[in-house]
Amino acid sequence: MRERKTVADMHAAAERLLVDRIGGDTAVLAVNQAEATALGVSPRALLGGPAAVLYDADTVKRLRSMLAEPGDSGTYVFPASLARHNGTRIDVMAIAVRGGTPESPVIDIFKAPGVEADSGFHDLAESNEIMWGIIQAAREAIWCIRYDLPVDVTVPTDEIVDQIFEHPSVWCMCNNAMAKAYGLRDETDLNARNVRFHWPRNAVNEAFIREVIANGFRVDGAISEDYRRDGTPVRMENDVRAHIVEGRLHRLWGTLREVRQVGIDLRNGVSDYAALAFELMPLPACLMRPDGTVISENAAWRLAFGSGGEVSAKMAFRSAGISESREIVLPLPLASGESLHHLVTSQWQTVSDLASGAASTRYLAVTARLLDNDSGVQR
Repeated sequence: MRERKTVADMHAAAERLLVDRIGGDTAVLAVNQAEATALGVSPRALLGGPAAVLYDADTVKRLRSMLAEPGDSGTYVFPASLARHNGTRIDVMAIAVRGGTPESPVIDIFKAPGVEADSGFHDLAESNEIMWGIIQAAREAIWCIRYDLPVDVTVPTDEIVDQIFEHPSVWCMCNNAMAKAYGLRDETDLNARNVRFHWPRNAVNEAFIREVIANGFRVDGAISEDYRRDGTPVRMENDVRAHIVEGRLHRLWGTLREVRQVGIDLRNGVSDYAALAFELMPLPACLMRPDGTVISENAAWRLAFGSGGEVSAKMAFRSAGISESREIVLPLPLASGESLHHLVTSQWQTVSDLASGAASTRYLAVTARLLDNDSGVQR
C-alpha cells in the first residue's frame, strides 16, 4: 500500500511540471495542460507559434543557440521567464533536454513552479526522481539562497543591501555541480548551510547585489566573489532571479559558472606610444570588446579597483548602451573594500587596422572619475 502511495505521489508531482517542446525553428511543437493553465491559455492556441509566445527574449536566444549546437543530445539548466496571458511573467528554473536528430533537433523544457511556491522547488524535484536526476547530472551549478527573515525590497537600495547580507539565510536547491564549484563533496555539504561561509559580504558582492537590484532582481552575467572550501576566492558569473511576494524577497536563485581568465594579447595592434599613453592616463580607464571582454586596464584602474576591476568593468559595460557616448554615475568597488560613486564615461570607438587590411573592429573605452559622496563634485 505504501509503495502504491509513493508512485501516486510521484505521478502527481510530475503532472505539476510545466512542459513544452520547441522545434529547430524555435516553433512551439507541444505544451502540456499544466503549463497552459499556468499561462492562462489553451494548449492549442500556442501550437505552431514562435517560442517568443512562451518565453522572454533572453530565453529564446538561449534556445536558438542550443538548437544550433552540433550533436544530437544535451541537457541544460538555466533561469527562464514564461509570459502569462495577462502580461505578467513566471520566473522558473528551466531544464532543457535536447533531442530529435541532428537534422531536426527538438528541445523538451521542464519547469517546476516550486521556485515561486512555498513548498519549494527542491522538495518538488526530490519527489520526482527523473527530474531530480537531471538536475543532479546538469553541468550548470544551480543555487538558491532562502531568507528565513524575508528582505523588504520597498526601502532604499542601501537598506536592501544591508538586509540581504544581514538577514539569516541558507543555501537550498543546490546541486552537485554547485557543490563542486566550492570544492565540496556533494550538495549535502551545502544545502541548509549558512550562506556566509562561501558568499561573504565584501565590496565585490555588494556591487553584485546592487547590480541585481538595479536590474529589477533579474540579471544575467553578474559577477560575485565566492570562496571555496579551502578559503580560495573565485570569481563567478551568475544568472540571477528572485522570488518576491508583496514587497518581500524570500529567495534569490539562479545558476553560476566560474570566470576563467582568457589568454589574450592585451595590446595586439596597438602602437607602443598609444599603449604607453593609455597606461599613464591619470584617470582609471579600461578597454573592452563588444561582448564585454576586458582587453586592457591602465595603471590607474588597477590601483583604484584592485581585484574588483573586473566587476567595475562589467558594471560599466552593462550601463554603456549602444550609443556612441554615455555618462552615468555608478557605485564601483574600490581596492580598499568600500564602494564609492564614480562618473563613468563610456564611448564606442571603431578602429581600422590599415596595415593588415583587416576589417574595422569596435571597442568600448571607459573612464571612471571619483565623485565626492557629499557634494557630487568630481575629484
